[in-house]
Amino acid sequence: MTQHETHLRGLYAAIESGVTGDGLRAFWHPDAEQIEFPSIMRPKGHRRSLEEMIAGSAVGLEIIRDQHYDVGTVIVQGEEVAVQLTWTAIVARDLGAITSGTKLVAHVAAFYVFRDGLILRQSSYDCYEPIEP
Repeated sequence: MTQHETHLRGLYAAIESGVTGDGLRAFWHPDAEQIEFPSIMRPKGHRRSLEEMIAGSAVGLEIIRDQHYDVGTVIVQGEEVAVQLTWTAIVARDLGAITSGTKLVAHVAAFYVFRDGLILRQSSYDCYEPIEP
């Protein structure tokens, strides 16, 4: 396992265990950005800076619980990493038509760029399974 793969698996484990704020900041380069391409949950896509990611981490714990990352394929090429995974979580409170207790499942292709051993950019394509309460 490469250093970058170990770093990403550490990030996923931290998120699963509810780490927020500065605990997550340790995984990201100060100039980091996160890009989510359009999906059912983000129809227009979304782009966030590191500060927005950190602020959103605490809010995320209010919205979802029991997150899990089932990592499949990991391809490392220099400072770039491609990961195929399945993400699952439970909705913690009603989100419009999505009720509390609903299980969310997304099949994800995520692409990372590292700088100085930290994540500089994450781009992800999230394909959600049908959402049923």
